[in-house]
Amino acid sequence: MVLSQKQKEDLNKAIADYLQSNGYSNAYAAFLKEANLAEDIDNKHSGILEKKWTSVIRLQKKVMELERKLEETEQEIHSGGPTRDKRSPAEWIPRPPERHCLSGHRNTVTRVGFHPVYTLFVSASEDGTVKVWDYETGDFEKTLKGHTDSVQDVAFDPSGKQLVWT
Repeated sequence: MVLSQKQKEDLNKAIADYLQSNGYSNAYAAFLKEANLAEDIDNKHSGILEKKWTSVIRLQKKVMELERKLEETEQEIHSGGPTRDKRSPAEWIPRPPERHCLSGHRNTVTRVGFHPVYTLFVSASEDGTVKVWDYETGDFEKTLKGHTDSVQDVAFDPSGKQLVWT
């Protein structure tokens, strides 16, 4: 790390003030001689080393906390979301009022499947159709037809590139 000349002088004065105020007279005298400092240290540097040190410790704790949160977030990304044991039931059990009312099928919905990446899900129905929805907005995207009988199951592959239904 490279300090400017002014920063080096301020640091040396703050160290000298710390040594003097804590009674390290031999170390203070040796440091003044080694750093080529005059005896008169201005009050501007009084207590500055302790203040900086407490700031460093506070920032170090904050960095450690952010690193912990980052690690938890990375684990959630790899596992597909926070596990139920880390969430309260209020977060994962739906409660009224519902966010969206998704109407469109003419018969009973038999299965839903969520896209592993995007905010999409699909619903299969006894009316022989599969409908694609955006679960963030509740918007209907499209209808997939092709069955002459009811659709019983629907699923995305793990990459989300293919959709299958039976």
